[in-house]
Amino acid sequence: MALAFKLDLIPRVLGLGFALVCFPWLMTTTRPAEELTATNLLAQGEQAEQRGDVVTALKEYTAAESLISTDCPTWCRLTRHYCDLMHDTPSPAQQKDLAGRALAAAVRAEKADPKNATAHLCVAVCFAKNFPYASMETKVEWSREIKTECETAIALDPKQDVGYYLLGRWNYGVANMNFLAKGFVKVIYGGLPKASNEEAVKAFKQAIQLAPRRIINHFELARVYEAIGECRLERAELAVCRDLKASDLDDAEAQGDAIKKLAAMGDSHH
Repeated sequence: MALAFKLDLIPRVLGLGFALVCFPWLMTTTRPAEELTATNLLAQGEQAEQRGDVVTALKEYTAAESLISTDCPTWCRLTRHYCDLMHDTPSPAQQKDLAGRALAAAVRAEKADPKNATAHLCVAVCFAKNFPYASMETKVEWSREIKTECETAIALDPKQDVGYYLLGRWNYGVANMNFLAKGFVKVIYGGLPKASNEEAVKAFKQAIQLAPRRIINHFELARVYEAIGECRLERAELAVCRDLKASDLDDAEAQGDAIKKLAAMGDSHH
């Protein structure tokens, strides 16, 4: 059944078998001893990633996994790299594999340090990354988990703007599911926690207060204003998106979308 399940709007912020099947030479490649540390392997993977060499980056990151042990920050770092690689490959099969790898790394991070707010946010993001490959039942369960992970992260670190951003995305996604989808989820899977556009606005405003120069925070708030018919407020947030400097690819994409929306609304200012 095709459902307008908007939870996969949550952010854009993996399985070992893939690397062993596609890169069997990883098991036999020899390296100088000084290279065989997780830090060095991650650095080499980052260099390959910057060159757009997904194959080499994946090789280095896979090799690093067995050396990370219980280092929570490094597992979080690896999670982000796997997510970033999803944008660098056009292969749907590889994107699916990378999403699975990212989730596995995020879970390892959370297990390594259950009190680490970033680890909880990594898990929340990776649940969303894996939505396209999950059943509806799994999506519903993960949706509940996303809310819980965000709230846990915020409780651990109230200054985590990303936590509020994700919570805003969650509220917006659930609140704007179509009527049939909501009914289906409630009858078949017991429904989802209460969500609203009002809570989404609160969450995005809190994210903006903590990180006022992050374009994605303003852009997502503009989307909620659009959903509730606040055109003036929507336009104001889109204008902020246009005028800020993008700090990463997510910001740059949101800025481009904001400029297009403003143009459609008759704003020709550049």
